Amino acid sequence: MTPNSPTPPEISAFVQIRFKKKNEMYAVLRSLIADNTDFPNGLSIEMSPRDDDNNLLLCLSCKVGFETLLNTINELLEHISIAQKVISHA
Repeated sequence: MTPNSPTPPEISAFVQIRFKKKNEMYAVLRSLIADNTDFPNGLSIEMSPRDDDNNLLLCLSCKVGFETLLNTINELLEHISIAQKVISHA
């Protein structure tokens, strides 16, 4: 970003993923926590497991542009897919 360019607005996204089993949800959550410890400035994520319906809620907030948010969501979904494959073959 150049010094005179406007600051991008804050963008939020909410992703909800339903798992068949609670233990699978928590295993994926643990893998995401280990993977996403150092987010860049202007990007944040909150991950909330819901025991009552085995849903994992991901709340992302981004102040550095829409493309960064989309790339981050794509990467998270790839990590979740890989974690589920590993778990199912364990």
